[in-house]
Amino acid sequence: MILRSLPDPEKTKPRNGVPTYSDHHLFVENIKDSFTYPEHFTGLGIVTMLSGTAGISINGSLVELNPDSFLIINRGSRLAIKDGKKGSTLALIYFNTILSELVSGNIFKLEKEKIAFDNLHDFSLIEHVHYKNATLRDYLPLLINLGSSCASFYALKADMLLRTILDHVVAENYSAFRCASNLSVAKSSTRITLYQRLSIVKEWLKVNFYEPVTADQMADVAMLNRYHFLRSFKKAFGITPHQHLTDIRIAEARELLRKNVLSISEICYQVGFSSLSSFSLLFKERCGVSPSAFRQLHKNVNFQ
Repeated sequence: MILRSLPDPEKTKPRNGVPTYSDHHLFVENIKDSFTYPEHFTGLGIVTMLSGTAGISINGSLVELNPDSFLIINRGSRLAIKDGKKGSTLALIYFNTILSELVSGNIFKLEKEKIAFDNLHDFSLIEHVHYKNATLRDYLPLLINLGSSCASFYALKADMLLRTILDHVVAENYSAFRCASNLSVAKSSTRITLYQRLSIVKEWLKVNFYEPVTADQMADVAMLNRYHFLRSFKKAFGITPHQHLTDIRIAEARELLRKNVLSISEICYQVGFSSLSSFSLLFKERCGVSPSAFRQLHKNVNFQ
């Protein structure tokens, strides 16, 4: 892995073509004043914030990133930093180009399913803002520390961590190919756009699940009419948006029950349910035990 600050903008301009990286690169930029970086072609990678916020342009669309969000970047996309806030720290990973193509190719060869996409090294399906990735959040500070050392052991450790992140990205892309192939859309570019919109709703729910979310709100986030959104979501992911929302709320409730700080009724309302009886019923359906039994079970495990 190579650790450095962002390169000279003149070397990254679009006229220089799509770059090929022979090693993993981690770029870290401590923003001491308001900051911009010109548009350039990218490798396959990830951009996120270690602290603060920044406006990121990806293929002409502007998104805002913070330490709880990250953007997966497809190779050959156009990336620019439009508004890096003073005091923020930006991190940009570009993966080894040949390795990423090998890993991506291998996962598709191992599976027997027919995928309705021609370019299996295309990551545009998952090129959108993602939220709440504990692996990335935990690994980045370690990578920065490891990259500052010249010792071969630390370099090997950094490569192992980056390979883990790359494996997660490739696995998510494979899952996206499978889900998107369920959509009844003939044109590949239209299918990619539709899948991206549906995926953005899934990511949006990760940070808004505690609100009284409606189907109309989710359709608005996807920029689709309500009927088309509901039908396409079910086709792509095999469950309804409401079922997915309930799964997120139950998963969050499980974590809060393990922590054993809030009461069950407080947890019910904090994760977005409006009825304690509905919460208890749904929790038992999905987890096999009531919330109180789940809490007691994990309390006993913790004391063993």
